[in-house]
Amino acid sequence: MSRTRNMLDYVRTELDTFDGRGFCTVDSLVLSWLVYTRLPADDPALAPARGWEGVRLADLYRAEYFATYYAGMWGEEPGLDLLAAVAASPRFRDVRVMGYVDATDPQAEKQFAAMTFRLTEDLSYVAFRGTDASLVGWKEDFNLAYRCPVPSQVEAAHYLADAAARVGGDLLVGGHSKGGNLAVYAAATAPRDASGRVTRIFSHDGPGFLAEFLATEDYRRVEGRVEKTLPQSSVVGMLLEQQEGYRVVRSNRAMIWQHDPFSWVVEGCDLVTLDGLTADARYLNRTVSAWLGSRTVKERERFIDTLYSVIDLGDVSTTHELRADWRRSIHVRARAFAELDAETRSFVTQTLTALVSLGVRVVPDLLVEDLQRVRSGTSAAALGA
Repeated sequence: MSRTRNMLDYVRTELDTFDGRGFCTVDSLVLSWLVYTRLPADDPALAPARGWEGVRLADLYRAEYFATYYAGMWGEEPGLDLLAAVAASPRFRDVRVMGYVDATDPQAEKQFAAMTFRLTEDLSYVAFRGTDASLVGWKEDFNLAYRCPVPSQVEAAHYLADAAARVGGDLLVGGHSKGGNLAVYAAATAPRDASGRVTRIFSHDGPGFLAEFLATEDYRRVEGRVEKTLPQSSVVGMLLEQQEGYRVVRSNRAMIWQHDPFSWVVEGCDLVTLDGLTADARYLNRTVSAWLGSRTVKERERFIDTLYSVIDLGDVSTTHELRADWRRSIHVRARAFAELDAETRSFVTQTLTALVSLGVRVVPDLLVEDLQRVRSGTSAAALGA
């Protein structure tokens, strides 16, 4: 059985330049990963990437930074393979990387990074980084459950306006994970002279939005330009109360590991699509939506802040460090939870119990849906016969 292709295979085999063949969804997935690259602050050769002169994408392939570009991230090894492939590819190697920003602020609970890729004289891709390995990055993700905008969303809108002022032509905007959410928010809320030049918005397994944002005129104005892709058992991309329209793509991994874009199956110049989400993804979406609907904004905020206070005890700053000594980490954090005051412990326990209870109640509805789908498919087959 032949191995399925992914975006790395795409970069190695699809060699037309952007002038020769137009932009596609797989190109967006590639650039949405490359924005995870952490550029050094002290290398004069790469300094133009922080401004708007830029450097060639091929110039990022520097062995002295291999150990730090993706350190602590779940895609370190394939990330380096992809960087090598784009550095050699006629399609990608001369693309200019510019406008690099990387700003993390634990006090503001902000983790933000972005790059702009100058593809041709008339087309640029503005990429927003998803959640990295920092604990504060995950906290900002959780804050999306009760707050809009979060600091990175505001930063993304400012960044898009700045990029639009610096480069001419059409703009594409996108990102993976939280980066996809930032792309949608930025395109919707940036000044009209910037957002009006955005032709397509890509959200690759990015979390959704609260209902209040999706009801705004700003979002409705860009809704038709949003292209959201989710793996079949999406966890991250199905979070939050409301969802944009989306395409379901095939992943060769399971459950949460499908969030890894290197697992998404590529055929030619597109992602392989499926008819719908798996039952576990629909279950998660229904359960979380029901839970959000049953909690006030203040209750969501208190629940998330309390859990984070137990996780962030000042002894680690990244999820990598948290996992490195997980036995000690679990013990220390269990003790921290036990030391919360009785009322707070009771509140957290009741909130978690409600989440489990809502999950149980969702199951019958999903079973009915699946039964109706089977019956509908059987009837269609009979008619076809």
